[in-house]
Amino acid sequence: MTEENTTISNYWIISGSPIEKEFVLRRLDCELSFSKTNPDYLIHKAFCLYRKTKWIRNASTKTKSEVSGGGRKPWAQKGRGKARAGSIRSPLWRGGGVCFGPKPMLYNPKLNNREYDHAFRILLVEKQKSIIPISLVDGSKESTLIKTDSSYFGKTKSAKQIVSQILEKNNIKSLDLIGKKNLTIIVSPEEFKLLDGTIFLKGIKNISNLNLVKDNELTLHHILRSNYILITAYSSYNLTRKNMSWKKITR
Repeated sequence: MTEENTTISNYWIISGSPIEKEFVLRRLDCELSFSKTNPDYLIHKAFCLYRKTKWIRNASTKTKSEVSGGGRKPWAQKGRGKARAGSIRSPLWRGGGVCFGPKPMLYNPKLNNREYDHAFRILLVEKQKSIIPISLVDGSKESTLIKTDSSYFGKTKSAKQIVSQILEKNNIKSLDLIGKKNLTIIVSPEEFKLLDGTIFLKGIKNISNLNLVKDNELTLHHILRSNYILITAYSSYNLTRKNMSWKKITR
């Protein structure tokens, strides 16, 4: 690696410090201000409604007014002995419009904000054993990392090695995990700006089943499908600081 490359700021992720691990675990292990008698019900309800938002009905039929032609009355109202008709595009005619046919539509089911917030918090608590704290590091300032991981820059193989080192430090065997199991990296929008355009971000794009998500775009689907979640301390604070108590009606 040349000296010119050392001056370029290049961020990637490393395993979190003991202080960051304790902070993340405390944020996720906070006391829940609601009953947990049936937590799976809320998670199932929130996830099913989330899936419905992804449904798109493309089936479409034309009504009488949308079918071309039929502007002239086929025959006179009286005098022919036939049933009266006003248009050849009537739903009773072949080639006419369709009554009550399907139309394209988007499903937008409603879920209470508190219900979604409770389901999100419950899921984070249940996934606590699969959550691994991480932190960002600037490679241009850490000379030790540049010397030990000089082969990292620009290589997807080395990006896998960075992720595997984080998993192994947390006593997780990464041999058959990366590329086969679902991994999700959660960062804050500010941290994503630091990673945006870096070589590390380009390297992990080639790794299958590995997603990098901002905490403000995180959904229940990301958490449910992930076998392991790598999260920064700032993101854990953002995800757990939301307090829905202000929605309670006070009289």
